[in-house]
Amino acid sequence: MANTDNSIFGDLASSAIYQAMQGLWAQQQAVAENVANADTPGYKARDVDFEASLAQAIANGDPSQMQVTTLASTAPTDQAGNNVSLSQEMVEEEKAGMQFQTMVDAMNAKFQLLSVAINGPSAS
Repeated sequence: MANTDNSIFGDLASSAIYQAMQGLWAQQQAVAENVANADTPGYKARDVDFEASLAQAIANGDPSQMQVTTLASTAPTDQAGNNVSLSQEMVEEEKAGMQFQTMVDAMNAKFQLLSVAINGPSAS
């Protein structure tokens, strides 16, 4: 299937990196909301899933078809009906942050390769 992504990223790798960054951003937002509501009675933590959808979209040749799904956590609740685990949220934030930085590094490396291809190697 041809890539029908209308973004500035015309290749599969760049589109996949960009979509991964979108999913990771959504994950970081959900963690921030969870932490902010850690003491809110009845609040159910939100979990974000995009990895399987991204893998399928890449396999189909169009990463832009990735779907980010946000669901209420099924973790046990405390006496107030809240199921946010601050320790778990901190682990998730650190993981998503490291993965996001890896995607930024990958995109920067891709742009550096394009720069070299366009401008030639710089004299050092």
